[in-house]
Amino acid sequence: MLPDELRHPRQALGRAVRSAETARVVSELDRRLTRYRRDRKLGAGTFRGMRVVVHRGYVVDDEVRVHLRVMEEPAMPDVGEDLALVAAAKQNARRFFALGMPQVEVVVTVEGVQTTVVTARRGYAAGVLTVPGLTPGWHEVHAEVLPEDADHDGAVGEGVVIVPEPTAPFSVISDIDDTILRTGLTEGLTAFATTLLSDANNRAAIPGMASLYRGLARAGGTDAGCPSFFYVSTGSWSMYPVLTKFLQGRGFPRGPLFLTDWGPTDRYVTRSGAEHKRSTIRRLLDGYPDQRFVCIGDSGQGDPDVYLETARAFPGRIAAVLIIDVGAHLAERADELTQQALELQSDGLQFHFVRDAYQATGVCLDLGLCDAATVDEVETELLASG
Repeated sequence: MLPDELRHPRQALGRAVRSAETARVVSELDRRLTRYRRDRKLGAGTFRGMRVVVHRGYVVDDEVRVHLRVMEEPAMPDVGEDLALVAAAKQNARRFFALGMPQVEVVVTVEGVQTTVVTARRGYAAGVLTVPGLTPGWHEVHAEVLPEDADHDGAVGEGVVIVPEPTAPFSVISDIDDTILRTGLTEGLTAFATTLLSDANNRAAIPGMASLYRGLARAGGTDAGCPSFFYVSTGSWSMYPVLTKFLQGRGFPRGPLFLTDWGPTDRYVTRSGAEHKRSTIRRLLDGYPDQRFVCIGDSGQGDPDVYLETARAFPGRIAAVLIIDVGAHLAERADELTQQALELQSDGLQFHFVRDAYQATGVCLDLGLCDAATVDEVETELLASG
């Protein structure tokens, strides 16, 4: 009888790729490549200096959660009209392959309180500062890499963290890809081309969603406080500048982003997008135990399952789940979710599968999550989008 590896080669390959041993090998190669690239640049005098990118963070019980990256200053080409696609592709490729700076000490300061974090592989670092008495709203974060010697410059980065309004009627957890930003993740090469060839200015928003989110931010005109927004995606941290610029340019409420490091670790070569979303959402619900959440995603990935698991694990904490239909190419999935939504609603769980932003707005209005003006604003946006 043939060994299992020969009878089922695809399964055997999958197990090998997911194994801890393979992860350690790939991780060590990644580590050596990073060291080689840095030493080569320093030796040749082509190192362009460092950049510190401070990602939007959040505060839980006086604990400021900070996440940042230290990398080589990228050389970005100018985006001219004639070569817009080529230049965008170059920019995005350089973001993905930017040289991260491991083992760098970064001094982080919030409201006079300081801590020092040390970057790990690919230049990422996370830290927690205890800063009592922060009021609801946004607060500035200052991060500084001190020069190692007189021949090297330091680097400074600025960011913000949010203290959610404790009396807000709810907060929002939103997916990004194909929920508010059209990427075509369910369409194979379409997603690759969209990500590679687009910058923030020409990325397409899902029509009506920005107006809906602004309506949710008004929380139906209540005086209790504005909801906070948290954006969770399986996208790479390399695209953080593009995504934040997109959110701002399209008028979405500002909020922290929770993205992923696509590189290998000693435990795994690739990461589970569903597990990333699941663990992030659990951290938010655990961090704000008195807050209810509206969860918004799409039918193309694992959002329905993750949100449903969350609703069952945290009874009474999920005010509504809204799943946006990504298109006719997933008609069978749409039929499944339509039936599932009806069954769940009959059991008292506000799980809704909707065709578009207009239908989602009607659900939110019925649940008291937005005001009547939101319906008109969403309709206007949809008409303007053609």
